[in-house]
Amino acid sequence: MASSLGVSEPVLYQHFRTKQDLYRAIIELKAAEVSEHAAELKQLALGEDDRRFFTRLGELILERYEADPELFRIVYFSCLERHELSDLFFEHLFANFYKMVAGYIRRRIRAGAFRAVNAEMAARGAIGMMSYHGLVRLLFPGKLRKPDRRRVVMEMVAIFLGGIAAQRPEEPKPPAPRRDSAKSPSTHSTAS
Repeated sequence: MASSLGVSEPVLYQHFRTKQDLYRAIIELKAAEVSEHAAELKQLALGEDDRRFFTRLGELILERYEADPELFRIVYFSCLERHELSDLFFEHLFANFYKMVAGYIRRRIRAGAFRAVNAEMAARGAIGMMSYHGLVRLLFPGKLRKPDRRRVVMEMVAIFLGGIAAQRPEEPKPPAPRRDSAKSPSTHSTAS
């Protein structure tokens, strides 16, 4: 790691007593970068433009995968090895992000814009769709044709919003019950 930073290990350890301290500093730096990039998303989370919110969410996720693949390599390695850093990654990089997305979904459910779903599961679904695309690109570079990031985000947002919308455009609203429905004979017969 020292050589990738352009310094020797002794110089690196003058600033950080242990590898743990170094990793903690890296995580905090990455968390600050993510937080800075997510400022616009936080603003959008206060509004009601679902398409814009989820589009920006997808763009941020895929931009981060493309701009900082080493971060995800470290995250995945620490998680797969059950390293204590995985908890730091979760606390600093993921927990607040999930809470913000779940909070947005919960608020839109209360407003009647989304169906009554588990907001945390829906947040995982939205984030997961984008993250999976970034992960596949990271794990298998050059194996898949590189689609336009904007198009990927637009398609995934359309799929997600189509599934969570309170009234899907392709589903006609059921007719209002008639006032005299109690007097009308049933159109469904049970006799053979």
